[in-house]
Amino acid sequence: MIALIARGISIGFAAGMTPGPLQIFMLMHTLRHGARYALWLILAPLISDAPVVTIVLLILGQASSDLLDAIGLLGGFFVLYIAWGLWQQLRSGVHLPSAEAADTVSRQPIPVNLRKAVIINALGPGAWLFWGTVLGPLVIDAWRDTPTHAVSFVVGFYAMFLLTMAGLVILFHQARRLGAQAVKIGLWIGLVVLIGFGASLIWDSLHGLF
Repeated sequence: MIALIARGISIGFAAGMTPGPLQIFMLMHTLRHGARYALWLILAPLISDAPVVTIVLLILGQASSDLLDAIGLLGGFFVLYIAWGLWQQLRSGVHLPSAEAADTVSRQPIPVNLRKAVIINALGPGAWLFWGTVLGPLVIDAWRDTPTHAVSFVVGFYAMFLLTMAGLVILFHQARRLGAQAVKIGLWIGLVVLIGFGASLIWDSLHGLF
């Protein structure tokens, strides 16, 4: 179970560090209004992912072990595809929101901007792809072993995912220059984690299939 939790934690860190629409939205509000205001936005995935997780797990719960392994194989390549995109971004330079860009962000009530963050996260295909090809098969496989393992994996993933995004908010609140450098280091760590996780997912899936 420890290895499964470690997987959830590692992919949660990589997911939190990978720049996306939600992270950019969150960091722009951090630069403009501070951490106390922006930290509420990290709750958006817990709200927007709920229907995605429910639907995906209900569908995958009917799948055979061989089908789960085949989906997991696709998931491994999907993770490596994300890692490739992150590598390309690191090579071309990490462009994060500036204080000037953040000046255009108006301060609205927290529930209003949290709703916007939920919509931003829900409209993207990322959660569906990630849960459908990566996280979903792992959770179903763990659930068939014991529900405790599956719950531990999901808790580990979301705990690290939210903590990582909270860390980004605090870094950008304290010092924009230090935050940008820390984010860059974190992205490199995330890249290594993604490659390792994707490779292990492919290996385990091939072992299950053959």
